[in-house]
Amino acid sequence: MGKRIRAQRRGRGGIFEANTHKSKAPNIMPTFNVEKEGTVLDIIHNPGRGTPLAKLKLTDGQLLNIAAPEGLILGQTVHINNPNSLNIGNILPLKNIPPGTQICNIELQPGDGGTFARSSGSFAQIIGETSSGVELKLPSGKSRFVNPDCKAVIGVVAGAGRVDKPFLKIGTKIHLFRAKGAKRLPLVRGKAMNPVDHPFGGGAHQHAGKSKNVRRDASPGRKVGSFGGKRSGRKR
Repeated sequence: MGKRIRAQRRGRGGIFEANTHKSKAPNIMPTFNVEKEGTVLDIIHNPGRGTPLAKLKLTDGQLLNIAAPEGLILGQTVHINNPNSLNIGNILPLKNIPPGTQICNIELQPGDGGTFARSSGSFAQIIGETSSGVELKLPSGKSRFVNPDCKAVIGVVAGAGRVDKPFLKIGTKIHLFRAKGAKRLPLVRGKAMNPVDHPFGGGAHQHAGKSKNVRRDASPGRKVGSFGGKRSGRKR
């Protein structure tokens, strides 16, 4: 009968987000453009995410979760879309933030919920506004121009010391990657497995035994190899 292959066991999440069955809340920026205030109700740990989340309650009763910046405390008032307040934790459009300010959880397109500088300890810096948009220096050191209407959180993402503590043993790291639903190297090749363990397993010598191209709507037990490949074979 076989067993669930690795791709099925990893079905809890992908490589770009901590999408786990233990997740408590998503990290999403507010999409409205009116001035509001919120109070920090709690700072919580979200399994599968290295960054703590700040739970905000707005004056209209709406609940919001954002990546908590360093220095944010319980009971603090967070201002949203208020250009006159530049305290840590406030959420503003880039056009209202002065050059040199450290920001995090930055949107790439207005309303996308935040794309850049979201991991623990990361931040970007505003260089200035030009005709091409607001120029940002990203955590990678590269510069990028972004729409001035994109929002960002003022401050540096909390949890900067997370990577300083060594894992010491492989079992600890396995638990981390399981919570994130992520791949962990080294990985055993599918061709090196038995037929019950992988669609490419078995045989007198190691070979896939079938085309590695697979339909995009294939079942999880078959979805290994190239998804929806446009061509196969060697280029001539």
